[in-house]
Amino acid sequence: MGFLRFLLSIATFILTMLLALFAFTYTAINYPSAMRDLLTAAQQIRDYVREGPLPDSYMVWVDIFMQPSQFVLVGFSIAMRILIGIVFGILGWIFGGRRSSGTGAATASGSPFSRWG
Repeated sequence: MGFLRFLLSIATFILTMLLALFAFTYTAINYPSAMRDLLTAAQQIRDYVREGPLPDSYMVWVDIFMQPSQFVLVGFSIAMRILIGIVFGILGWIFGGRRSSGTGAATASGSPFSRWG
């Protein structure tokens, strides 16, 4: 059961990244003004961080890792992860049935706390 959960976790991560890339590309192609607005906002965040009193040893990493397109892609990834979580939650609620309330010997024997008395 643990390995199956691991595979499901990897599959949802891959699905999240693919959907985020698709949404990023779709937005850039079909809504270029919205994408430019998102990139402009991300650039403003980067500029705000760069104005801080950080030493050069940190600022080089800000320049490398804080690209506006990376910010926007991370935003799309977070949005897709939330969307996938909502969809899978609804599907699990519809098709998963109801779980027992936790009373009874069957649920207590599977619990790591069943031997606590």
